[in-house]
Amino acid sequence: MIVTTVLYAIATTALGLYGAYVLALVAQCLRHGRSPRPPLPPVARDEYDLPVVTVQLPLYNEPTVAERIVDAAAALDWPRHRLQIQVLDDSTDDTTATARARAESHRRRGIDVTLIHRSSRDGYKAGALANGLKSACGEYVAIFDADFVPAPDFLRRLMPYFAASASIGFVQARWEHLNYHRSALARALALAVDGHFVVEQFARSRSGWPTIFNGSAGIWRRSCIELSGGWHIDTLCEDMDLSYRAMLAGWRGVFVPDVSVPQEEPESIGAVKLQHARWAKGGAQCLRKHAVSILRASSWSPMQKTAGFAYLAGYTAHLLMVLVVLLWLPLAMDGSSLQQGPLAFLGLSGLGLPIAYGVAQWALHRGDGSWLRRLSYLPLLLVVGFGIAFSNALAVLSGLLRQGGEFHRTPKGAADSARLVDARPRAELLAWLEIGMALYAIAAGLALWIAGHPTTSAFVATFALGFGSVGIGSLVEIARVRGDAPARGAQRGRRAAL
Repeated sequence: MIVTTVLYAIATTALGLYGAYVLALVAQCLRHGRSPRPPLPPVARDEYDLPVVTVQLPLYNEPTVAERIVDAAAALDWPRHRLQIQVLDDSTDDTTATARARAESHRRRGIDVTLIHRSSRDGYKAGALANGLKSACGEYVAIFDADFVPAPDFLRRLMPYFAASASIGFVQARWEHLNYHRSALARALALAVDGHFVVEQFARSRSGWPTIFNGSAGIWRRSCIELSGGWHIDTLCEDMDLSYRAMLAGWRGVFVPDVSVPQEEPESIGAVKLQHARWAKGGAQCLRKHAVSILRASSWSPMQKTAGFAYLAGYTAHLLMVLVVLLWLPLAMDGSSLQQGPLAFLGLSGLGLPIAYGVAQWALHRGDGSWLRRLSYLPLLLVVGFGIAFSNALAVLSGLLRQGGEFHRTPKGAADSARLVDARPRAELLAWLEIGMALYAIAAGLALWIAGHPTTSAFVATFALGFGSVGIGSLVEIARVRGDAPARGAQRGRRAAL
């Protein structure tokens, strides 16, 4: 039992430290939220003095949103002779035809929109961005994923930040939510996105801690991309990887909370698991890739190194959570080693994120009074967050063990989610394992209750609910997809016959 006790102490202490880090972010957010924003340099008066901007739109089999993002990019308020739009299309379906038709329509209006189609997905999104950069004309590169809809003034509002300092490598906008009112799941996930941007990104940017490009709704200085080594294809989080290489090379990023770009939240459990598993694996790969470099960064302060590690290691918290759940049962049966560890876990890690979500909603919606109503979806977010911990833990282990891997894009909308929910035996096996974890957590909770730890037992019940809900929800979605498959096949056959 000594090994079990040591592992439990390490896991709960690490989770407690992560919770303390989140609370530090909240404190920094509140501190800097009261300080005035530095004034921006004036925008060039002569349109010919404005820099050339290349807008890159990476697409892969996204016919439901392809037309919308191409139109939104073409509507950006920037001189036409200083704007280049690249549709970076790796699709194998009718997305290509849709995007090409919109590109040709806008070219007839005098807007430089080019579709660059690749017959293979070499390097996935990173490969598409790197390929587009070869023919890019811009000194700056704006990037939007397919489900984003930037406002026409996006470039006008973000480009002035680069004039503040030649060391600014990228500027990141905040993400908003196109489908917030479409489902309870979308409203719950929006809490996590708001917490990340309004608290974490704001606190890191204003405190001088490592700030991350989020993969979309941001602008890069092209020289920063090139001098930092360009887009690499050895991680599934190419945005995080390039951000760290740029910061280690002396560049810095700026987060702008006042500029937001709406995007779509996942609308199925399968889509949520797919998205977060990619982020978890990619984050672990970046941790493996950059850990030593961060330690050796002589220009980084101890706090910057701590914050840099904490961000890269964020998803390892899910691995530690699963480890704690697995250890609770043997420790409860032993009954001698459950006194102090859970206090650190529950007191710090348990409170940090909910407080951050609350602060974010208060900051965004206190004016219209809706912040408390929006926070009512926090229990659902926590259940989903606990429930996907098992699949994220597996993704973290995979990322720590090997680089690269297949890039699974996040499904867009309910129809796309249903079409792309993975109905292979491997996904079904994962769902059954999650249900198994729920049953194990129930057994651990009962053992803890009997051993005289009712508070910890109640906390374990939340994991049981999360694992069970995600596992059963995944099985229901898989069954629905399999049931709809014959109908979709017949529909495709009728279209082909016509």
